[in-house]
Amino acid sequence: MNIRNLKFCVLIVVFASLFSCSSNQTKEAESTEVENVDTTTIVVEEVKEEVKEDNELIIYEKSFLGLSSDMKISDYKGTLEKGLLQTGEGDFEKFDVKDKDGNVVAYFVPFEEKVGSITVTSELAKTEDGIKIGDTFGTLLDKYPNLKVYGSEIEGYTQAIVNDELGYRLDEQHYNYELKTSEIKKETKIIEITIK
Repeated sequence: MNIRNLKFCVLIVVFASLFSCSSNQTKEAESTEVENVDTTTIVVEEVKEEVKEDNELIIYEKSFLGLSSDMKISDYKGTLEKGLLQTGEGDFEKFDVKDKDGNVVAYFVPFEEKVGSITVTSELAKTEDGIKIGDTFGTLLDKYPNLKVYGSEIEGYTQAIVNDELGYRLDEQHYNYELKTSEIKKETKIIEITIK
């Protein structure tokens, strides 16, 4: 009878050991699953940040939204809409450039079959060095002390030119063509940015 009780006790100990091992394995597996879920969440957040950066409206020295001044209009893959630009010099056919959400962010007056100068009008757009519509002439002058400024005799259209590539229309009127930077108020706002 002692041997029989001893065998029974050994069997209970072995069974208890097996049960406790499988229980620990289950807890480890549950812990691993929770960690995997957290890792997945982090990866998804990183992807969202990358997409946000890709959707920014960046004004490059020679292009905006894949549109450049020397390309054929028919080669552009984005959304364009025909319109009319009315100025003191006359009425001109223009194309509005739309972003992925259908908002007008720029326009251009075509030159023959090519795009020509692109004028960005969206306050969300910014140049590679961070200049945007709404910034002041003083900010622009601090960044580019050698810029040139011009007025126009008919409309008083005033523009600051940087590196002969980008033009910044200013919210100030001057009817003289040649201007000095000292003639422009530093608090005057940028109202358009043009890619030449």
